Amino acid sequence: MCPNCGTTINLKNRKKIDRDLIMTAVKKRPRTFTELLHITMLSRKTLSFRLKELCIDSAIIKEADMYRLNGMSQFGNNNRNLAKGFSEVLHDRRIRTGLMLIMLLTCSSASGYVFATFLAPKEEPYQGPATIGNFAMALDIYNVEDLYTWQVAIFYNQSQLKVLEITSGGFVGDDFPFFVNSTDSFKDLLLLAGSLYKDTHGNSGSGRLATVVFGYFTENHELPKIRLGGVFETLLLDFQGQLITINESTLTLTVVETP
Repeated sequence: MCPNCGTTINLKNRKKIDRDLIMTAVKKRPRTFTELLHITMLSRKTLSFRLKELCIDSAIIKEADMYRLNGMSQFGNNNRNLAKGFSEVLHDRRIRTGLMLIMLLTCSSASGYVFATFLAPKEEPYQGPATIGNFAMALDIYNVEDLYTWQVAIFYNQSQLKVLEITSGGFVGDDFPFFVNSTDSFKDLLLLAGSLYKDTHGNSGSGRLATVVFGYFTENHELPKIRLGGVFETLLLDFQGQLITINESTLTLTVVETP
């Protein structure tokens, strides 16, 4: 019986099971022979033979002592983690639940922006009057359990304020594409989101999700606030993709010293 899937093994289906184990192992990222030994639990001789078969069939390719799917782009040193992570975004249910929700909301919004516009960094032309000052606000989370993906909607008055800079706090989600933001989804609304991408449980405890620097056009401006309801809602998800309850002390948005 296969130790991985529990399927009864006989001479007729053993080859297919062996090949499926290998193909599944290299599906997400390239693997070394040693890694495949541990993952598939095949004998060294059997694994070596199956790998040769798959290479001959052009199902997989061996490069630099790594086995990968044929047609899978090679991971460069500088972009290895980014390429791997972005690929997993499209296949991981937990990430899709959070970040892909933003995609759907953004695509259906009045602005009509697509997901690529939402994610891609862009330079905006000069619009409106110059700001007369700025302040920073920290988005913090407290006493959370197993936080894997988050989305926070922040209301701010665009006639009084302008978003100047957004940086990840690193508690959950750090750097594109696992930390994203949008000011184009709806008027007076800033959307922030972040997610883990590894097959591991979420983070627990307290920490900083993001820091936002706002510029202001008038001294008498309102401070931005977290919005819990509405079409673009604030939500927290755990490792299983289940909603985490948000109360008054879970999320705070407070003025801090400008970084």
